[in-house]
Amino acid sequence: MQTIKIIAADPFFFEEQYVPEHELSSKIYLTRIERLRKRMHQDKLDWVLIYGDREHFANIEYFSTYDCRFEEALLLISKEGRRAIIVGNEGWDYTLQIPYEIERFLYRGFSLQGQVRDTTAALTDILTSLGITKDSMVGITGYKYFIDGECPDPDHSYDLPHYLLTLIFTLADQKKCINYTRTLTGLGEGIRLTLTSAEEVAWAEARAVKAARVIQNMLKSLKEGISETDIARSGKIDFSPVSMFGLTNFGPEHVKIGLRSGSDTTLRLGEVIGLCYGLRGSLCSRNGVAAYDELSYSQELRPHLHSFYGEYWRAIAAWYESTKVGQTASIVYDNVMDIIGDERFNVFLNPGHHTATDEWVNSPFYQDSPHTIVSGNYFQCDMIASSSDPIMSAICEDTVIVADETLRQEIKEQFPELYMRISRRQEKMRSILGINIDDSLLPLSNMNGAYFPFMLDTGRVFAK
Repeated sequence: MQTIKIIAADPFFFEEQYVPEHELSSKIYLTRIERLRKRMHQDKLDWVLIYGDREHFANIEYFSTYDCRFEEALLLISKEGRRAIIVGNEGWDYTLQIPYEIERFLYRGFSLQGQVRDTTAALTDILTSLGITKDSMVGITGYKYFIDGECPDPDHSYDLPHYLLTLIFTLADQKKCINYTRTLTGLGEGIRLTLTSAEEVAWAEARAVKAARVIQNMLKSLKEGISETDIARSGKIDFSPVSMFGLTNFGPEHVKIGLRSGSDTTLRLGEVIGLCYGLRGSLCSRNGVAAYDELSYSQELRPHLHSFYGEYWRAIAAWYESTKVGQTASIVYDNVMDIIGDERFNVFLNPGHHTATDEWVNSPFYQDSPHTIVSGNYFQCDMIASSSDPIMSAICEDTVIVADETLRQEIKEQFPELYMRISRRQEKMRSILGINIDDSLLPLSNMNGAYFPFMLDTGRVFAK
């Protein structure tokens, strides 16, 4: 077994990057709709109804740019290409950002409680005007699809609100409706699980660089006595839409809770610490120990520098080296879990997952997974190791895209500066960290793979 080393970090890992925001063109969204319509024709569907709310906006946003800021919404696509969106009061003006022609309908039943509801058409009238009838074959998309064993009839089980399904089924024959969410996010077939253009890669990289920069800023500001809220301020975040609550956790009592936001708790030397920031499109996180060196680890954590944190990073390196075009996801899983699969690390979530504007879309990384990694897959390298005695947590999470030679060439031709940044990151991961990543694995920020044994001294990193 190769020894994991602690080496001097290259300044590259903290090099400030400011990548221009890349807003996707209308062509991208219309292409996505055409991919959906092609599947509709194959499945003999007349309509797809995509439901969203403030938390579960991503399926609607993927096809339209519209994300539900307060209310519920329905996006409707017909096999002939008709496009419509139904929103509540506060979403009405916001629909004007949709970058293509679309029919807009106001249904005040989607509005917040207490707002006027009685001056617009009934939802059934709107759906009837669009042409949904008892003869229509309808795909209904919520946020999740279901599998055998979860419910008696997965294809005809839905996670939409009951009132909405009741209204839909007054028009459409329930027997001619199907849960169509798998077509969007299902493993091996989901439209949303692959990026198909260099433009989408450029969009994703801009998000990853920005998310990483927030973590870089916080790491630079870490010091004894600083509070969780003050370290969050040091991140210098803008008002970009986020995919999750930002996390700053100091000390074992907070780190063990995990999904909590910061308070006035201050940082103490030698304790566990966690930082996390996620934009729509990328998440960056580091959990480790607030120390300058091995001696400043707390006495209970000191014996675990190499056996826990070092071995965790070995698994991170194995993930990066295993993830590539054509690889079976179960091999990635096995290579990671061979290192951190025992009870010392308590890894109970999948080691990595698909990402997008929603932070976790799906995951092919599980034992005996039959799924093959394909070009355009868009992943978080995300594995959470934890211990309760003593309380420890290790996280080194960043974003990657897997791209075949054709997609890489498209990036090189259309976004040469992006291509150069990716190539440089690949070179640094190989030469400095010793992670022999495949050419098809595209790191999206300078932080990829950089894990700090001493989070108060980011001048040192783990390496092979």
